[in-house]
Amino acid sequence: MDITSELIGRAEELKPVFAARAAATEANRAPLDETIADLCDAGFLQILTPKRYGGHELNIDSLVNVARVVASGCPSTGWVLAFYIGHNWFHAVFPEKSQDEVFADRPYQRTAAQIAPTSKAVRVPGGYEVSGQQSWSSGASHADYVMFTSVYAEEGRDPELLLCCIPRDDVEFVDNWFIAGMQGTGSCDVKVEQAFVPEHHIVPFQSFMDGTHFGAKIHSGALYRMPAAAIVFFEAMSVLAGILRGTVEHFQTMTETRISTYTGAGVATKPATQMRLARGLAAASAVDDMVDAVGARVIRINDTNGLTLTDRAGIRMRAAMVNQMSSDAVNDIMRGAGGNSFRDSSALQRFFRDSNVLRTHAAMEFESSSEMYGRVMLGLDPGTPVL
Repeated sequence: MDITSELIGRAEELKPVFAARAAATEANRAPLDETIADLCDAGFLQILTPKRYGGHELNIDSLVNVARVVASGCPSTGWVLAFYIGHNWFHAVFPEKSQDEVFADRPYQRTAAQIAPTSKAVRVPGGYEVSGQQSWSSGASHADYVMFTSVYAEEGRDPELLLCCIPRDDVEFVDNWFIAGMQGTGSCDVKVEQAFVPEHHIVPFQSFMDGTHFGAKIHSGALYRMPAAAIVFFEAMSVLAGILRGTVEHFQTMTETRISTYTGAGVATKPATQMRLARGLAAASAVDDMVDAVGARVIRINDTNGLTLTDRAGIRMRAAMVNQMSSDAVNDIMRGAGGNSFRDSSALQRFFRDSNVLRTHAAMEFESSSEMYGRVMLGLDPGTPVL
């Protein structure tokens, strides 16, 4: 059995465990310690870590296949896992000295990151001092490192964005993760005040986004020539697909035993319910097929010619489409799932809330992503660096 199949098998085995912990994960507002231990012990986090540091050095399709299964059991756990996997790739595109340091004792780290430039960097001898506060730092609760995107402004030059890797001990964690959905992701605010970041823990943000980062020079594998979009959006798409699949699975199981209060007849005998289930199953398969096909295409193009701006814009547009399709299908199921599906004890209401919160994700919002993609296809400036 190849390593990817083995990892997927471990994810399938852990899926019911994570599903059983989903309510407690939400109450904890972050993954449980035992869940983090399970994810680490299963060997998931090093999926994209270079082999030279003991990682599996697989590809985005393996990230998707593992995180999608976990997310279909518990979306919050799947989200944190997907980002931890992807952020180990982030580490692999920093300078070699940074990678040697980060991967010195094990082939993975638990790293939170945010690419919105909400902090400022000031140059000092040997590096920079970074100050600022950023939101949406998924997985921060168990993070070993936090990455900040900082604005560096120097007189006489255009401002530059820097991706900065900062150890947990230098970061203040703000306990403010109170939200309607994705409650168990521990995506609290993080804050630094004049945190020193040495030069080797810095990546110019533009190179990070366009694939000319340090990883392209350090590692021979095409995976480390990818632009960040090819990682970031597949982290998210894996979870969106998993949420829809989990919703359909729970709806089907519930429908098989659900009895109409008024007639005593099995709800499964109703044509409307049958059609709703069919639509959900078809939508879940269609979303899976789209994510898999886009992933295979991205890997193929990256391995041969490299990903262009148009390719990167297309990845974001596909992610926005997957987001809308998944959310629409989840909402369609919930309209026919009955009032009991909205009780706290029902997993369906959790998938519903999580799906609709992710639908508002700034990088995958359908209208703005459509505008961006249209601009690129018309030869105009995309209007955003998030590609």
